[in-house]
Amino acid sequence: MRKLIGLNVAVLVIIAVFSTGTAFAVNGAPSGPHFNVNIIGHPKGGIGGDDSSGHSIMIPLRTVPGPDVLKCNVDGVNFVDDTYPTPGTLAPTGGAKIYFEGGENFEILDRDATDGEARIKLPVDMNSTTKDLKFAVYMRVLGKPNKYNPVTGEGTVACMNINAYVNDAADQTLWYQTGTVTVSRAKGKSTFVRVTDLFMVWFCTEMVDTTCTTTANLSVFNDIFSGYFWNILNDGTRLVQVRLYQIRGNF
Repeated sequence: MRKLIGLNVAVLVIIAVFSTGTAFAVNGAPSGPHFNVNIIGHPKGGIGGDDSSGHSIMIPLRTVPGPDVLKCNVDGVNFVDDTYPTPGTLAPTGGAKIYFEGGENFEILDRDATDGEARIKLPVDMNSTTKDLKFAVYMRVLGKPNKYNPVTGEGTVACMNINAYVNDAADQTLWYQTGTVTVSRAKGKSTFVRVTDLFMVWFCTEMVDTTCTTTANLSVFNDIFSGYFWNILNDGTRLVQVRLYQIRGNF
């Protein structure tokens, strides 16, 4: 990865990296074929509404009304998964959105999220209604450490919050939150955290009266869902790296 100097932009750079073996590296990520995805902050505007495939997606450096609106621990990546089918009736608002859709391969369809949204295609099993994932996802935060003293409480904490949502295709007034990631840069070595379950959602598959009796953890690309996206609130985070690893088949 190139060292970024003097850049205040949020770019999602995709680099295909091929390696062999299945062991985990010291940075917490496994080895194997993967795409390297870097998310970095942009303080002003974007790339003019560019919808070309390119190799970058831009999000604003700040999508919150003021400093310190988001609260993140100064310890890297924190992932909280959904645990039960709990749909909401209000579509999430605010932030920059990255929409994901299933396909045969990896492709950036719209790379500018500074205008509100970007779009990426990911490899899934397109030959079934379940649309199972063909990738695993790991994430870490990079860049300069926060200038924050946890003892005195002085300094600032750059923070990013990613909430993942999917719409119920049959009842489009229902939204399921599939998980949340908060990231902030601490001192020391940055390590990857597995966040694949952002692309999985608990769904009620059987009801008795009004009680859910059977649940299943399904791919967000399953035919019973639509409109899966990440809603990203950013308060100064400049660089988050996401790796997509092949599970089966090819990208």
